Amino acid sequence: MSENNKRVEEMNYFELLAWLGIGSSHPGGFPATLKNLAAIQATSEEYILDAGCGSGLTACHLAKTIGCKIVGIDISPEMIKKATLRAETEGVSHLVEFKAGDVYHLPFEDNTFDLVMGESITVFLDKVKVYQEFYRVLKPEGRVADLEMGLQRELPPALQGQLADCFGAGTKPLLAEEWYNALTQAGFLDVEMKNPQPLGSSNSNLVFNELRKDWLLIKDLASKISSQPGIFSRLQKNASFIRNYKGYFGFALFCGRKPTPPPTLKAEREGLRDLKEKLLELFSHHI
Repeated sequence: MSENNKRVEEMNYFELLAWLGIGSSHPGGFPATLKNLAAIQATSEEYILDAGCGSGLTACHLAKTIGCKIVGIDISPEMIKKATLRAETEGVSHLVEFKAGDVYHLPFEDNTFDLVMGESITVFLDKVKVYQEFYRVLKPEGRVADLEMGLQRELPPALQGQLADCFGAGTKPLLAEEWYNALTQAGFLDVEMKNPQPLGSSNSNLVFNELRKDWLLIKDLASKISSQPGIFSRLQKNASFIRNYKGYFGFALFCGRKPTPPPTLKAEREGLRDLKEKLLELFSHHI
């Protein structure tokens, strides 16, 4: 059964966001995106992957403001349609490309991107596996920058169950050191946390806020509400959980660098051979 045919009560969190077309439901919303982009300092020369791009809000903003080339991927074809429409409407189709894809199996060659960005996707998935795939598609010295929800203290088991009920069985925010460990296990160096913030009251209503202000969402929202009257109770359930237990949660940008690999033994031997030949040539001129 497709997400278009499911009732909202049956949809998982990803399906619900895709059905609504919401692309900035991550902690902090688009203001956090802007703050993080300032910290990342991407340049027009960089080739960027927006992993889990949603409706393309961040990707299109980057293209408009710095003129970089960027690819956005999302597992939802519905999101890709909305993102493509956004790029066309905002006049950045020549810089931005969107395609359906799975972050566990990115449809790109090794060493492709200068920067991989994510916004609240890894928290729902196998962290190390996702970061290993980001690592694979990054060029040597490429960067990862992932905005994710974290724990300020351990979450009691009862609340873990409620979290899974609201956002899906795989949802698992980590303590800061656990996020560091996941990036390190994937091979990243210089791992650091930027722009840490507690989860404020406004974050409980992020979905509602996005519905109010994004023109792409307003377009067909009325028909969706009439066809799915349970939508508000479903969204309110999620919002109530965050509002009631926000003290456990925060969010931050977790960053790392893919190192340049050391030379292989073969490359070292070839380098020594070349050096030997140059030395012999140099000495022969002085004999």
